[in-house]
Amino acid sequence: MEIEEIKEEIIKASKNHELYNNVLKTKGNIVINRGSEKPDFLFIGEAPGFTENKMGLPFVGRSGKILDMWISTGIKNYGVINTVPMIPLDKDGKIRPPTKEEINYFRPLINKLIKIMNPGYIICVGKSASNFLNENFRLCEWNKNVGFIYHPSFYLRNGADGMNDFKKLMEKIQN
Repeated sequence: MEIEEIKEEIIKASKNHELYNNVLKTKGNIVINRGSEKPDFLFIGEAPGFTENKMGLPFVGRSGKILDMWISTGIKNYGVINTVPMIPLDKDGKIRPPTKEEINYFRPLINKLIKIMNPGYIICVGKSASNFLNENFRLCEWNKNVGFIYHPSFYLRNGADGMNDFKKLMEKIQN
């Protein structure tokens, strides 16, 4: 299976999920990936926010600027995806974390996407991505270098940029 085929599967599945109502209400997009489709480093996030929903790309808002700063420290070939390709909103129209059911609905397709992308390193960005990966992979089976880091929004809320944590993570997984 090729990457364009799995993207089409994700789009089709998305249109059959209740989260698609959020995409329609906000005149947004299904958000699948950005960057390389055969990355050395794959960053996995939670779900699109308002900016990502509007632009159709993961991690392009305020948190994305932090992620891009981390990546600019020397990572040349990277890709970015989310555990859920559509913006999860509560009844008041505010962003919420994706539910376990929403993550599980997309899990088989995101698994296929990761397998096709075949990254050398996987970096889970935030709790939802870490939970996704922990429930999803037998790390020895994948033989991948996997790292976990707080979501950039954590650093934004706490007045930091997370650069020291990111540098420590890179040293750990590359050695």
